[in-house]
Amino acid sequence: MSKNIEIRYTWSEELFLEASQATYEFELKHSPRRFLGWFFIAMTQFGVVLALKQQLYGLLLISTLLVIYWYTFRWSLRKYMIAKSFASSNTKEHIFTMRANQKGIVVDGTLLVWSSIKEAVSLEKGFILYYGEAFLYIPKSAFQTIDEKDSFSFLLKESVEHYSRELN
Repeated sequence: MSKNIEIRYTWSEELFLEASQATYEFELKHSPRRFLGWFFIAMTQFGVVLALKQQLYGLLLISTLLVIYWYTFRWSLRKYMIAKSFASSNTKEHIFTMRANQKGIVVDGTLLVWSSIKEAVSLEKGFILYYGEAFLYIPKSAFQTIDEKDSFSFLLKESVEHYSRELN
């Protein structure tokens, strides 16, 4: 395949939140840290039971608030902090223009060769390309046709050593 695949999208707050949530969920799903979160929730729920049995209302209040936070407000608070970060970002509303081919992916005039990409992941709404200590999120809506999206996915599979497809 010698044809270039053109990718173009505007880095909006909505897309920034989508990328943040996608990378957070993917990294947490594949990290041993997720077990710490489960342990934290289990201990908090046991704290609620112990507080009820021992009539420790301070512990009951703290445990209840932690459980409510974990199940209700965790993403809302994270979303607020991400939106605040986006507001001060120098890339907000930036129009990204990319071109992918056998050599790599050119992002706003800078070539990112395939060998520099440690891992590529295809998610339901987009692709995550990990390179160095950073990542690049490319929404699937940025492709003009389904064929271009499929060609890009095939190019990633052929060019990046660690490629995976997450089914949601």
